[in-house]
Amino acid sequence: MKITREADYALRIVAMLAKSDKQIEAKVIAEKNDIPYRFTLKILRKIVQAGYLKSFRGVNGGYMLNKKPSEITFRNIIEVIDGEITLNVCLGENGCCSSNGKCALKQKLQKVQDIITSELDDITFEDVIEDMQ
Repeated sequence: MKITREADYALRIVAMLAKSDKQIEAKVIAEKNDIPYRFTLKILRKIVQAGYLKSFRGVNGGYMLNKKPSEITFRNIIEVIDGEITLNVCLGENGCCSSNGKCALKQKLQKVQDIITSELDDITFEDVIEDMQ
């Protein structure tokens, strides 16, 4: 499993917004995080559609969290961008294993995947804010 650059940027964007109680313009978000502006807009659109951010149009427009930082986990944001977290194709929703659930490799990989997803579920953006102060 590898977190994509897009998911990494999304985590940084949400962390930035979690630190602020005001809306922030997309251009500022892009500049402060050193992300290309168009790519920032694409990422913001996905996170807004997932319901974690809200957007405001107009001259004073921008973005801000739609939920409390304590209600948004790393896993939430990574999965918005990259989809379901899976270590191997056989662990995905449409697994490809033909061993009828008796594959020792799959069982071991599932344990590792469960640990990773559990850890990502345990990290909220409230934790990030506390560590940044």
